[in-house]
Amino acid sequence: MSLFSTINQSAGALRASQMGLQVVGNNIANANTPGYIRQELELIPASATRVGELIIGQGVIPKATRQIIDQALAERMWNASTAAAGADSLQAAYTELEDLVGGLNGGGLEAQLDTFNEALHNLSNAPADPAARELVLEQASALTNMINQTYQEATAGMERANDQLPGVAIELNSLTSRIADLNLEIMVLEGGRALSSDATGLRDERYQLLEEMAKIVDINVQEQASGSVSVFVGGDYLVSEKYAREVYTAYDSDTQGQEIRIVETDSPLQAKGGMVGATTAARDEVWGAYVEELDEFAANLASVFNQVHSQGQGSLGHTSMSGVKNLEPGVPLERAGLQTEPTNGTFDIQVVDANGDLVSTHRINVQKLDIIGDSTINSIVADIDAIDGIQASVDGSGTIQIESESPGMGFTFSDDNSGFLAAAGLNTFFTGTTASTISVNSYLVDNPDQLSVSKSGVGQDTNALADLVDLIKKPQEQFGGLSLQSLQQRSLGSIAQRVSVQRSSADGVSDFYETLRAQHLSITGVNLDEEAIKMITYQRAFQASSRVIATASEMLELLVNL
Repeated sequence: MSLFSTINQSAGALRASQMGLQVVGNNIANANTPGYIRQELELIPASATRVGELIIGQGVIPKATRQIIDQALAERMWNASTAAAGADSLQAAYTELEDLVGGLNGGGLEAQLDTFNEALHNLSNAPADPAARELVLEQASALTNMINQTYQEATAGMERANDQLPGVAIELNSLTSRIADLNLEIMVLEGGRALSSDATGLRDERYQLLEEMAKIVDINVQEQASGSVSVFVGGDYLVSEKYAREVYTAYDSDTQGQEIRIVETDSPLQAKGGMVGATTAARDEVWGAYVEELDEFAANLASVFNQVHSQGQGSLGHTSMSGVKNLEPGVPLERAGLQTEPTNGTFDIQVVDANGDLVSTHRINVQKLDIIGDSTINSIVADIDAIDGIQASVDGSGTIQIESESPGMGFTFSDDNSGFLAAAGLNTFFTGTTASTISVNSYLVDNPDQLSVSKSGVGQDTNALADLVDLIKKPQEQFGGLSLQSLQQRSLGSIAQRVSVQRSSADGVSDFYETLRAQHLSITGVNLDEEAIKMITYQRAFQASSRVIATASEMLELLVNL
């Protein structure tokens, strides 16, 4: 081995030190660059050569510049990012719901129910007081208005969540398209991994895009031998090498909302987590579930109060009355479009004079035995129409119309054990059976004297009013022994529990994500102290190699001068 070999060997060491210093300088320059992954110069010893009986090393060879990253940790961090982004988004929806219901702090529907019940108590203390009657109707209207408004705001929450999905689909397309482009650039620059070095900058950007994508959907990332990555969501790939699949939103009849679908296969994107999963969960499980609860509460409220009120009498007899619309008069009652399904039984109609005194009582049969000859709307109306002094019919809109035939005469209802009166909307307190349609019967609003107070005749007692007072607190068999108030309290308790659980879940996954991110940054981030040590190391190696070259040159000069 000659001195020339020594000089070449040390020259290689100089180049290695220069490259190492360049890598260190690049790390330091990007110390504050978001998403930058630090690099290291990988050095390997050059192949040794045999000199006589000796095997002598040939110096050092810079093999590659590699990014320092723990891929398994990065994937765990992406999964945690998916969970954290989804949990935060879902928590925001629950927080909105918590603010809406208000009942968690003693307000909202529960408080208005109590106020309505207090008005009924006041009326029971002064049944003949017109102001007390009007107060009951005003508080009942306030209750139904609150239900209507709460429904509108809850459905608005559903619509907001639903309207986010098209924007999310556009963002997904942008990310997958850019990742596919970067795949191609990386494969070209790295030569399909023919080179050992990483395409710094391009890979940094791709990692950032993958992290952004992980916040939107739960992804599975697989790096290929070519240096590209394939990105899977569920069992479908969205990115493969230089190709990206686009997604779009379409109406889904099952959820009655938007869903994200893959253009190429026209199949739903199987995204369960991230922003997509949280957005659909907010729409269906937060707002949608509450809308269903609200509809159920409105139907129960109307059913319970109408069943009691429809059998009572006010201060005067009725001269005319209309039921619900769009009934099918000629079919069995279960298919007639009634608000609830009646049972086999009877109800009474009384004809009264101008003073409310009883003239005659007539029993109407409601036959519902699932046999030929069961009652229909037409048959029941015909029985009512057969009563002297009363005219009954079904008009073109499918509405039962009952009128007194003689001036100064009227009619009342009582003793309905079939539930037909409430089902047909006759003498009811509320109209509508959903949160969007429930309201106080306009007939009562226009005629407060018709608010049911008595059960055994006009002005005879206050038993109907007594049944209405605290009705919200009375256990109902159809609700499994729970009262309307208990149902509302259970609903609020369920919401409070879900809010608490979601808040804890969001905090937990957020902390876990931050822990993984800190670990990730400790590996990929630039530590200026470490880089300073490397810089000094390369500097001293450079100085030492330079000294070797200088020494070899002096020795070579001595040989030349011999």
